[in-house]
Amino acid sequence: MTVKPVIDLNTNPATEAYRPTEAIREQVRLRDGTCVFPGCHRRHVDLDHIVPFDADGPTSVENLAMLCRRHHRAKTHGHWSYRVLEPGLYEWTSPTGITYLVDRRRRRP
Repeated sequence: MTVKPVIDLNTNPATEAYRPTEAIREQVRLRDGTCVFPGCHRRHVDLDHIVPFDADGPTSVENLAMLCRRHHRAKTHGHWSYRVLEPGLYEWTSPTGITYLVDRRRRRP
């Protein structure tokens, strides 16, 4: 049995470092579940800085999303871009300017 602290998904933990802490990783994983690229549901993922770290993007839950390696490269080198509309709701823009919404928000009864 493993005992873990309760994670409040309404918080935005951050670190000054490039690499996220385990607590940040877990919170992003719980929010997104799988790669957030349109139509992808891969579970083996990288955590991507939506606003790049070297452009003053923080290493925080609100600025990280799950991307599989293929889609991480498409964003970094393939002219795809995305932004967060609200936690778990992403708007992707293709190289041709077409936009896609990806909704990973948890539905509440």
